[in-house]
Amino acid sequence: MKQREPIVAIATPYGESAIGVVRLSGLGVLEKVLPFVELKGKLKPRYAHFVKVLDAEGNPIDEGIMIYYQSPKSYTGEDMVELFLHGNPLILKKVVELFLQNGVRLAERGEFTKRAFLNGKMDLLQAEAVGDLISAKSELALKSALRQLRGDLSQLIVPLREKILNLCAFVEASIEFEEQDIPTLSEEEIKSQLEEIKTKIEELLATVRTGEFLRKGVNLAIVGKPNVGKSSLFNKLLGTQRAIVTDIPGTTRDFLQEPLNLEGIPINLIDTAGIRHSEDPVEKIGIERSIQKLNTAHLILFVVQAHEPVEEEDLYIYSLVKDKNHIVVLNKADLGFWEGHRKLFPSFVLVSAKDGSGIEELKATILSNLGASVGEGLYISLRHADLLQKSLGVIKLILEKNLKELSPEILMLYLREVQLYLEELLGAITTEELLGEIFSNFCIGK
Repeated sequence: MKQREPIVAIATPYGESAIGVVRLSGLGVLEKVLPFVELKGKLKPRYAHFVKVLDAEGNPIDEGIMIYYQSPKSYTGEDMVELFLHGNPLILKKVVELFLQNGVRLAERGEFTKRAFLNGKMDLLQAEAVGDLISAKSELALKSALRQLRGDLSQLIVPLREKILNLCAFVEASIEFEEQDIPTLSEEEIKSQLEEIKTKIEELLATVRTGEFLRKGVNLAIVGKPNVGKSSLFNKLLGTQRAIVTDIPGTTRDFLQEPLNLEGIPINLIDTAGIRHSEDPVEKIGIERSIQKLNTAHLILFVVQAHEPVEEEDLYIYSLVKDKNHIVVLNKADLGFWEGHRKLFPSFVLVSAKDGSGIEELKATILSNLGASVGEGLYISLRHADLLQKSLGVIKLILEKNLKELSPEILMLYLREVQLYLEELLGAITTEELLGEIFSNFCIGK
C-alpha cells in the first residue's frame, strides 16, 4: 500500500450534533496525532480508546473516542486515525486547525475514497457508488448504490472484460504461431461470444435513463392557464396541501417546488403560475418564470379543464409544450367531459384533483413517459454508458464484417479497443482529469 502525505477533514455534516468525526489518513499520521492526545494504556489498532484532545500548550479542547487503523487494514489502505468528539462545529474546527498547523494538509473533496481506490481497496465503480450512496434521494437510489458498492456492477463488467481478453489471446496466438498447429476459434465462435457480450452491454445501457433520474432527480413542471386546477393537482400528487388553492384566477404568482418520491424516482415537482396575458407587473414576472421552468423541465404536465372547450390561452400554451416531452392532463373530470378534446390531443390522462380519480393512472403514465424501469436493480451512470456505448460500437463493427476477409492484426486492434473501454470503466486505466471529475462531487470528509 502506498502511503501519501497526511490529510485531515471533518467527516460529519456541518452543524451541532451529538458526535462529530475528525478523520486523518496518510504517512506518519499517528505521529502527528499522539502529541495532542492524552490516553491511558497502550494504543491498539482497531480498538476504541478514550482520549483527551489537547492544544499545542497542553490545554484541553475536548474528550472523546480515538480509533487507530494500521495500514493496510483501513478504509484508505493507509494509516488512519478517527476522533469521535462532541459535535460542536467550534470544537471540530479547532481540532482540524491544530493538525493543519502541525504538518497535516486539509483533504480535498473525496480524497479519502480516491486514496482507497488508488490503493486497490475498491475499483472505480465501487468508489463512485460511495458518492451515490451519500447523495441518494430515495430508497431505490440507496439500494442501487449499495449494490454497486458491494461490487455487483463490477461483477457484471469483469466477465465481459475477461471474455474479450480470452478472444485477444486466441487471435494473438494465431498471429504469433501462424504456421504451428494450435487451437483457434472459428468465425462463428468469435461472433457467438461477441453476441453474448453485446447482449449484456445492451441490457446495461437500457438502465442509464433511470440511473440518471435516480442520481439527479426529475424536474416535472405543471403548466396551464389560470384556474385549471394546477395547484390542486400539485397538492394531490404530493398528498398534502402545499399550494394555496382558490377560485380566483392568478392565485399562484410564482412557482412552488417540492420533492416527490414516485416509485423510488426522486422528482422535483413544480407548480407554476398560470400562463396568460397580464398587465399586472408581479403576475408577469411569475408568468416569465413559468415559461423558464417549462423550458428546463424533463417532463411537463399540461393541464386543461376536462369539461370545457379549449380557449385561445390553452392553445397558446399547448404550442409551447407540444414539441417538448409532455403529458396532457384533463383535470376536473368530475364536472364532465368535452368531446372536442379527442380531436385536439393525440393522447391524454383524465383526472380529478378534487376526488382523486385518475391520479394513479397519471403517476403510471409519468413513469412510463420517463422510461423509468423501476426495480431494485443496477442503474448505470452517463460515464458508464459512454464507455459501454463505445464498446458496443466497436463490437457491432466486428460483427458486421466477414472475419475471413479481416486480418487478425486488425481484429486484434478492435478487440483491444473494447478491452481498453472496459478497463477504463473499472478504473484499471485512469487519468487525473477523470479522477478529479469523479471525486470532486464528493464531500470533503469522504
